[in-house]
Amino acid sequence: MRSFTTLPLLGLFLVALSACSSEPNNPGTGTGGGGGAGGGGGAGGSAAICTMPSVVPCSDQAILGLNFQNTTTPALIQNAPDGTGFLSTIDATAGGFGAPMPTSFTYGKFTDQGLVKVDISDEQSLDSMDWDIAFRRFVVRVNSGNSGPSCVSAAPLAPATKYDDVMAAPENIPFSNDEYFSAGCEIIPDGNGLGTPNTILNGYWDYPTSCVKMTDRAFVIRLADGRFLKYTVDSYYSPAVQDQCDTMGTIPMSNTGSGNFRVRWAFLP
Repeated sequence: MRSFTTLPLLGLFLVALSACSSEPNNPGTGTGGGGGAGGGGGAGGSAAICTMPSVVPCSDQAILGLNFQNTTTPALIQNAPDGTGFLSTIDATAGGFGAPMPTSFTYGKFTDQGLVKVDISDEQSLDSMDWDIAFRRFVVRVNSGNSGPSCVSAAPLAPATKYDDVMAAPENIPFSNDEYFSAGCEIIPDGNGLGTPNTILNGYWDYPTSCVKMTDRAFVIRLADGRFLKYTVDSYYSPAVQDQCDTMGTIPMSNTGSGNFRVRWAFLP
């Protein structure tokens, strides 16, 4: 089992993660090449993609660089019906803005009953296939590549693609694993100036001025059991504050509700 080392710089990453920056975010598409268990493309079928855990490359660097914790977060996930899918609200506040020692990511699994919380710590996530997606502050991970031992993969759709218009996973879509470390285990930043990793789901937000603006980017996620789902992030702040950010580029000085995700998702044929 992996052990954690308490170093002063461990707390610095989340402070940077939660800080403001004047540099624009690069929405990107992640760095995975679609190889391995999560690679390949095309819709259809629900045959399992993987059933056994794989070794997580650069896991020690992930523990340090993403400030992984060895305790489970008390944060909750809630679900409400949304057409044929769900509107899921995820508490990803991780102890609050700029917390020097945050809690673990909030882990979830996509099910027919909604996005169900999985009670594991960051340390356990590196050995577990029981989770699909994880949230903490700006960072969203899926269980594959550098994030976990499963083969959950994702693909961003064209920027003009509307979530509501997605009825099936497009043919020959290039799915990628969550790969944000180089071959030498150096973290690949997402381009927003904060040093946060370029995860495959990173393109949900932009940072043109002083707040986290939604791009309305739609994604298709492929689970380890072969099922497909469409996914988009509606808000990172409370809905009213998110609307202010998206339309005016500003947010209040306090009570923003930051780190409380509202995501829409639905299984696809």
